Amino acid sequence: MIDLHLHLDGSLSIDEIMHLCEMNKVEPPLNLESALRVSSDCHSLSEYLTKFDFPLSLLQNRDSLIYAFYSLVKRLYKRGYLYVEIRFAPLLHTKEGLSIDEVVEAAIKGCEDALSETVNYDVNLILCCMRGATKEENIATIKAADSHREHIAGVDLAGDETLHSASYYQEIFDLANSLNLRITIHAGEATGSEEVTNAIKILHARRIGHGVHLELTKENLDLVHFNNIGFEFCPTSNVQTTSLASYKDCPIKEFLQNNILVTVNCDNITVSNTHVFDEFEHLMKELDLTKDEIYQLLFNAITISYTEEPEKKWLKSMLDERFEDYYHLLDVYRL
Repeated sequence: MIDLHLHLDGSLSIDEIMHLCEMNKVEPPLNLESALRVSSDCHSLSEYLTKFDFPLSLLQNRDSLIYAFYSLVKRLYKRGYLYVEIRFAPLLHTKEGLSIDEVVEAAIKGCEDALSETVNYDVNLILCCMRGATKEENIATIKAADSHREHIAGVDLAGDETLHSASYYQEIFDLANSLNLRITIHAGEATGSEEVTNAIKILHARRIGHGVHLELTKENLDLVHFNNIGFEFCPTSNVQTTSLASYKDCPIKEFLQNNILVTVNCDNITVSNTHVFDEFEHLMKELDLTKDEIYQLLFNAITISYTEEPEKKWLKSMLDERFEDYYHLLDVYRL
């Protein structure tokens, strides 16, 4: 399995959160699961984002961050993932005195410690700038990505899309682009098509997080194809935030039919109670994805991943080797 859109703070398990509570000498909420996971009657992205509050409160020191990254990376390995990109916003972990660089260094150590205990598996990190943060704070995140570029795969813009349009962040991502950092932007989740195209035109995005509301006009298709834009669809979270009314409204087939590099990801394992396998299962049941379409989605994930060509070649060989077994499992779950 491969996941290109996975948030640290939304993917820590209940056991990991309990351990972090012990580390921080904090009493967990009486109903911890409801504090971490959205209910079936979630009404908006804003409500969804409240589920990050408690995990973030526990991730404000070096030891907690090292543990969180280490544990998540090892858990995904045991689950059968081959490659994952984990994203997080360093700024959100500085409330008790850590600098952005210290946050990033703790994240790198946690990942490296975990990866040293695995084989045939890799993880890359993406740093998120935040909508609502100051220009100076977001620029500090870009500079941290640049100074740790050996370990940081790219940069992102996350948070509530409705706060500011893409042009508000142009200076920040002009800097990221000048530093040759890979750029992915959350867009077209809580807003419309224009925010997706502006992310490409103004913020230099080469991947779009979500993007389900892109209108597939000729002009937009030309823009996407000319720039080889990849899309990181996260169907379950989009349904939960009411960005999509149901899985049947996910435009993944239309994107595939128009030769767009669309992929399937889980966004937040714990908040959404999902994994990539679950996402494919939902899409098979609700949209009747074909075997060829499932293969293409997995192939697209490798193609647009922020890893190097030798690893992409290996991942594609693993896809060909294991796809029949993977598809068989999906087909069994669908029946």
